[in-house]
Amino acid sequence: MRRFKLTVWMTIMLILAAVLSTTLAWLIASQIPLGAKTVPRYYYPTEQDIAQRVGQDIKRYESGAQPTGDYEWAIYRADGRLLTASPDFPQTMTPSRLLDVQTLTEREPGDRPEVRTLHYMTAVDVGDETPGYFLSLETVKPRLNEYQVGNPVMFFVVQLVLFIVFILLLTRWIAHLFKQLELRLKRLTTTVPETIPEPLAGPREFRAFAQSIDTVGDELTLLRKREQERFTQQIHLITSLSHDLRTPLTSIQGFIQWLSEHNQTLSDSERAEFLSIVTRQSETLAARIDELFALAKLSNKEYPVHLEPVDFVTLLHQVASQHPDTSYRYQGSEQLVLQVDPQLIVRLIENLIRNAELHGTGQLLFQIVRQPDHMLFSCSNAIEHALTPDQLEAFETPFVNSDVSRSNGGSGIGLSIVKQIVARHSGTFRLDSQDGRFIVTLQFPLH
Repeated sequence: MRRFKLTVWMTIMLILAAVLSTTLAWLIASQIPLGAKTVPRYYYPTEQDIAQRVGQDIKRYESGAQPTGDYEWAIYRADGRLLTASPDFPQTMTPSRLLDVQTLTEREPGDRPEVRTLHYMTAVDVGDETPGYFLSLETVKPRLNEYQVGNPVMFFVVQLVLFIVFILLLTRWIAHLFKQLELRLKRLTTTVPETIPEPLAGPREFRAFAQSIDTVGDELTLLRKREQERFTQQIHLITSLSHDLRTPLTSIQGFIQWLSEHNQTLSDSERAEFLSIVTRQSETLAARIDELFALAKLSNKEYPVHLEPVDFVTLLHQVASQHPDTSYRYQGSEQLVLQVDPQLIVRLIENLIRNAELHGTGQLLFQIVRQPDHMLFSCSNAIEHALTPDQLEAFETPFVNSDVSRSNGGSGIGLSIVKQIVARHSGTFRLDSQDGRFIVTLQFPLH
């Protein structure tokens, strides 16, 4: 359908070019004396012109007035008797004689300036339902009207030249449209497009094609940007991961070497203290590796989630009670059953508690608000300083928030795991810093 519309559009443009070239060629060949000649023509009033003037005088006569036409006239009865006439009308000119001398071709244009006498006769009502005739004799001079006849060869040449010019202009415009499309296609191969091309003006097919190219270009630009961000994150991930793993590993290696070199001189209490440090560092290293694998698995959209009905409130209290050093307060429903993966939800709650212990102070506040189609679950506690939007965004990015979270023992991926768990349950994740508290708000759908 679009190809047909483009064909119609091109046909119209070609017809328009032909019409314009023909019109301009006729004007040029007829007005400019290029092999042209001037032919005089002399025109006289036509029978229609005379009948119109006579008809007005007949109306005057029938209303009782005299004709006022600029010609000689007479009115006869049907039997040939003269009723009335203008002063100079020849008395010998009867209706029958007028018919003998009347020549209709005298009203046609001529090549010579002749003075002609034009005759005219028509029926008229002379009263008492008696028919009559209105005769008119008019001596007129011709009206000169000169016109030029152009050279047909010159007309053809000018028409052909103009048509070629119009076709060149049309093809130049179409070539410009294709040039714009070419520039848009080149933009697709540019890593960072310098400028955004202007909207293409032209047939709908060209505009649609240009819009498609622009859409593809925008998507490629977005993909390149995301790929660059992903590459940057990977580099940062490798750097941060090596730092997180090197720190406890170096500590473990150092203490083991110290124990090996000074084993004979160490007391039992010192040896037990060093072994306790090695054990804690080993546990830290194992926890880092576990968190890293957990984040990697949850980032995979094909990671299996085993949903089953679980009382979220009961599970929350069970997990929180396993952290006796953490004081918390709960507000919300006494019971709320959700379709969730119990193991993932347990890990989610533990990460929230650990994050609150690392970044906040005071008692934790758990809140659950039930909505018609979803559940809002929030965890918050007090913080010393309010967090900026950039810092809140950094908390969601693995390893990026090294200055904020990892300075106090965090790995920087705890909340990232929470975010991935919520995403696997088709929920949403939001961080806020309000009224001196750090708030993590999760939304779960109610199936």
